[in-house]
Amino acid sequence: MPPVIHQYLPTTAVGDGVTQSALFIRKLLRRLGYRSHIHANLFPAELKHDIRPADALQSDPGDVLVFHHSMGHNHVSVIKRYTGPRILVYHNITPSHYFAPGTAERHYAAKGREQLADWKQLCQGAIAVSPYNARELTALGYPNVCTLPLLVDLEQLGQIPAARPAWAPDPSRPFLLSVGRLVENKRQHLLLEALWYLQQHLPAQQRPQFVLVGGTTSPAYADHLHAVRARLGLTEQVLIVGKCSQAHLNWLYLNAHVYVTASAHEGFCMPLTEAGFFKLPAIALASSNIPDTLGESGLLLDSSDPRVLAATLAEALTDTSLHAQLRQAAQNNLARFDPDALLPPLADYLAQHLAQTMTQSRDASEAPT
Repeated sequence: MPPVIHQYLPTTAVGDGVTQSALFIRKLLRRLGYRSHIHANLFPAELKHDIRPADALQSDPGDVLVFHHSMGHNHVSVIKRYTGPRILVYHNITPSHYFAPGTAERHYAAKGREQLADWKQLCQGAIAVSPYNARELTALGYPNVCTLPLLVDLEQLGQIPAARPAWAPDPSRPFLLSVGRLVENKRQHLLLEALWYLQQHLPAQQRPQFVLVGGTTSPAYADHLHAVRARLGLTEQVLIVGKCSQAHLNWLYLNAHVYVTASAHEGFCMPLTEAGFFKLPAIALASSNIPDTLGESGLLLDSSDPRVLAATLAEALTDTSLHAQLRQAAQNNLARFDPDALLPPLADYLAQHLAQTMTQSRDASEAPT
């Protein structure tokens, strides 16, 4: 009988990137023949058939715990009390200096990095979802670090029918799309400033609208973003829609003209891969792991000057040849994220680094007392 490979994360949410990663990993593990369950302290009713309570997690001999880390939390006891082999899946933590002093986000970002440094003795291995994350784990001294982008279930993404939202932008004009939480490190204000410059240099019929999708992590930054939109006179051109369903998001990916991000820090940047799935050309600033995620499938900028971003957007909007090249390049980038491409290295990693520890754990449990 194959061992059970449990997964644990403190909290889950519908559409959350780390939650989606856990569901994707469970799918791959079951394809490899492992039994696998996901446990969390908090989960919404919509996920009650996919997530088990954290207190139901058992440390049976030979079984394995895979635990996800993307922010500091107060549930370390769940991880420490597990007696079997443990593997960390690291999604990165936004540096605390991006958050305002005294906020919960700043506190838990700093705490998360402290926990990350402390946990290397607990783990038999670590999976980084990007090379950027792997370098951090290696520098901290984690054993058996590998890089596997276990994040985006492209098969499932293609099975969700697109649905036009009631608040969809004006169909007679092109629109730009950006997906990400409203928080300081995402720097959506630079996108609004770039849009303002763009509006000054394009004919009226070519001036794009902008749709910003994402929940609010920093209320102060969200307020600032609304103020910037008003100050630049872009209230009618920019839709700030909050979180939306995957069906609505798929419609946006299918109908947008260009995807753009000005984020200063990304452990992976999942929306770039989702945009590529829908052949949506992408423009991004070359920060953190974005160059690796985007590969050669989009345009990378070294400058965060909104005027440079505006000029690049103008090219992508008006040059039909460039637009077509970027659409094809976006599709070509997907092969390395395909489940069939990820299964062999995941199987090899588990076989190489867990076989011995699982055997030792079973032998210890079967030894006479």
